[in-house]
Amino acid sequence: MPVLSRELATMRKPSLWVVYAITILTTAAYMVSFNYLAAMLADSTGVAEAWIPAVLALFGIGAFLGLFIGGRISDRRPHFALGAGAIGVAILSVAMVAVIERLWAAPPAVFLIGIAAFVLNPALYGRVFAIAADAPTIAGATTVSAFQLGISITPVLAAATLTNGAPLTSVYWIGAALAAAAVPLILLDRARRD
Repeated sequence: MPVLSRELATMRKPSLWVVYAITILTTAAYMVSFNYLAAMLADSTGVAEAWIPAVLALFGIGAFLGLFIGGRISDRRPHFALGAGAIGVAILSVAMVAVIERLWAAPPAVFLIGIAAFVLNPALYGRVFAIAADAPTIAGATTVSAFQLGISITPVLAAATLTNGAPLTSVYWIGAALAAAAVPLILLDRARRD
């Protein structure tokens, strides 16, 4: 049975907050792109409006596959999953800038970003509960909050470029930068692994 004082003491571990920072950065990295994907498909790729949901569904299918893959490897190699996911999101975000105008290339790239993005999630949860085994209630709730914060900051980040006249594809550069910023934190977490 969870004891509040023990849970609160566990929540003071710096390593736990490193994982929360990774969660916020990586979630924002793929969501900043996904939130504007339909607009980019219509404006840049030229996908017929009727086909946009199908391309968005490719992201969802990729996400399902990413969760499966991440779940298979996260128990034994969580930092491999974290690193592969973050680097994958960074590389694919940059690639999307180049392929978004190509109808034949954009949908596969969307699918691959879905995989890379969601390979991360099982490893993130696994690291949180490895570090905070004594705080399952608060640590679990804070993990969900970190994911939500990552999602919530994406409009602010996108607005920073879009309101200054940057092209819509600038959100991919933001996503790439956020994913890249998570990599040193992943290395830090691996170095001081609990």
